[in-house]
Amino acid sequence: MKKRSIFALASLTVVTSMLLSACGNSSAPKNPETPGAEGEVETITFINHKTDWETNGKWDEYMAEFNKVHPNIKVEIQTITDYAGQMKTRMNTKEYGDLLMLPADISPQDYALFFEPLGQKEELSEKYMGLNDRSFEGVQYGIPTQLNATGMVVNMKVFQNAGINEFPKTPEEFVKALETIKEKNPDVIPLYTNYAAGWTLSNWDFVRTGVSGDPDVTTKMAQDEAPFEKGDTMHTIYDVLFQVAEKGLIEADPTTSDWEQSKVDMANGKIGVMVLGSWAVPQVQAIVPENADDITFQTFPVTAADGKQYMGVGGDYNLAINVNSEHKEAARKLLDWLIDESAYAVENGGLPALKGGEYPPALKASQDAGVILLEENPAPAGKESLFSDVNNEAELGVGSTDLEKQRIIDAAVGNSNEKFEDIMNEYNTRWADAVKKFSGN
Repeated sequence: MKKRSIFALASLTVVTSMLLSACGNSSAPKNPETPGAEGEVETITFINHKTDWETNGKWDEYMAEFNKVHPNIKVEIQTITDYAGQMKTRMNTKEYGDLLMLPADISPQDYALFFEPLGQKEELSEKYMGLNDRSFEGVQYGIPTQLNATGMVVNMKVFQNAGINEFPKTPEEFVKALETIKEKNPDVIPLYTNYAAGWTLSNWDFVRTGVSGDPDVTTKMAQDEAPFEKGDTMHTIYDVLFQVAEKGLIEADPTTSDWEQSKVDMANGKIGVMVLGSWAVPQVQAIVPENADDITFQTFPVTAADGKQYMGVGGDYNLAINVNSEHKEAARKLLDWLIDESAYAVENGGLPALKGGEYPPALKASQDAGVILLEENPAPAGKESLFSDVNNEAELGVGSTDLEKQRIIDAAVGNSNEKFEDIMNEYNTRWADAVKKFSGN
């Protein structure tokens, strides 16, 4: 099979999968020599997006722990700030490390071109959660480093200072609460969009599981010719984004927003809400430890038809092995160690892929509030890539790019003359055309 350019493969994968087994059922071919045989040191490269862990020395600590178990495997860490963009370029060659974080916009049918099979999904699912996203035709190609909940990182002290002691449960209550915050304290930004960072806006798409309360929401959306109609899940989500922007409840000039500064400002009570994954909670709390208790994680303010609130959980970046690697066995040992034995998931505010793992405090708080954690069901056999195909054809970037979410904000703040419902109607037309094209799949 001839490898195509990675740029021709851009398409979305649903944000919820998980991990891998250390058992002997892996289909990864073994190296002629066991890593470290006869005292020899084998060097592997691990490429990832955790630049903060490289600068603060955390990766050094982790690799020192790994070497206590595997002293003859030397790990060279490479971190990349624009991970998704740069990795797509590197994957046009064979040089993209031994172990890596699997980029989100690879179509499932193309996994085998780039990544080593890790085992059968059915067998791995006995040990791990969240194996839906990075499998194809029953074969697993990636294991999530952690499961994240997607919702809202909240400084509850900001809400309490405005007289709001309970987080809103409906879009109407939420918008009203943000207006109250702005009225009571004009110096606080009620909701920070992080427009300029771009990737952060994809989180608005990922809340769809919790908003719908439906574990099949993505599969249904891939076959729905009008998923952006008023009252539907995606319309509800995007309408909240439009309203808060139109009402001036976001940063003054979203095009110049600053991701790193936003975390500092939230920790110091200058921002009320950001739509992100649960992984962001410990990052914000660490900035001002004495204010850590102010930072909570809440579900998107929607109550489902059954009267319950849900929060979608799904895989973060998946660990994958370069199909061209000459050190696949050593890479597998690091993959297994990171997921089975290290504290990576909990330290990053996530839920371990390993079944029975410890819940992070951010998710425990949501559970105490009665929020139900909901993982999406896998797509039916034969439809594993349908959502990716439709999303890519429609070019709406649901969960993968920021342009259409920025477009909604631009319309809301007056940077364009577009109207919200006109944008939604256009989205429906583009989506419907794509659904029709792939309706036979």
